[in-house]
Parts: sequence; C-alpha cells; structure tokens
Amino acid sequence: MTTPYQPTANGALSFCDTAAQFGISAATNITYTVPGDNAQKYIVIFRFPQDAKVWVGLNKSATLPVANTMTAVNGIEMNPKYKIVKGADVLNFNSTSAVTDAGITLFTIPG
Repeated sequence: MTTPYQPTANGALSFCDTAAQFGISAATNITYTVPGDNAQKYIVIFRFPQDAKVWVGLNKSATLPVANTMTAVNGIEMNPKYKIVKGADVLNFNSTSAVTDAGITLFTIPG
C-alpha cells in the first residue's frame, strides 16, 4: 500500500510508507527504482542537506558538471525539491562530494 498525496488545509502531509534514506559517496552514481508500473504516478519529495549539491537523473545516469564547460542536459537536475515520476522510473543520484542523510518520499497521485 502506498500513501496518497493528500495535504491538509495547512499543507501538512501524512507519514508515508514508500520512502528511502541513503548516503552518497563523492562521484558515485546510486539508483532507486520507483515501485509499480508506468500506470502509477507519484509525487517524489527529495531531501538533501542544505549545503549539498546532488544531481538527480531521471532514467539516466546523473552526470557531474565539468569546470569551465557548458553542457546541455535534459532529465538531470541539481537539488530538485518535488517531481512527478511513474512506477518503474529509475532515479539516479550523484554528488561532487560525499553527502549523508539524504532521502526521498513518494506519495501516489490519486486518479
């Protein structure tokens, strides 16, 4: 059972039964596969330390930027807060430095 996204009037959310906590070693790509199939949609909430620079890729490796180089990318963002994903999507995490105490929470989108 996954917890539906139903904020209260003041914006509070229930504790969720679909979540993951993790740490990231510097320059190491780690992955999380969203449960379910592509018919199921979720709002994923990302939590990183305030000073962290975590790159998140959707269904692709989260590459790190190269100094003094502009690289066009899609599907990779630094420190996202909230995103919509589908079941079986793979979230890829990478950071330029070691990050501890990171986490994600997934709420189902009703309908």
